[in-house]
Amino acid sequence: MGKLISQEKVTMQSKGLIICDDASKMTWVEMGWPGSIHNNWVWSNSDLYLSKDQYFNNKEYLLGDLAFSGSSVLFPAFLKACIPTLVKSRDISTQSWRKFESRASIA
Repeated sequence: MGKLISQEKVTMQSKGLIICDDASKMTWVEMGWPGSIHNNWVWSNSDLYLSKDQYFNNKEYLLGDLAFSGSSVLFPAFLKACIPTLVKSRDISTQSWRKFESRASIA
């Protein structure tokens, strides 16, 4: 009986986080995380998030997709359901959110 030889291809995946400004210019790149890691885990363990006081002032924020949890510096786009939670946890004020919402609707 012959020997069974397996020639399976192993694909390695890597996950990254790229942040762009309003002109589509890359401003932050976070690379090298295993592909099985969730996007929000990459964000919440990035130097940018962990040192957010150093990188963001009160009027700066990021828009993320629905894979990201909301925080004082990141708003999941098009998800109004998370706003009461953020306001309740005092990550953002109701006034700040209304101001953001009015500016976003103009753009």
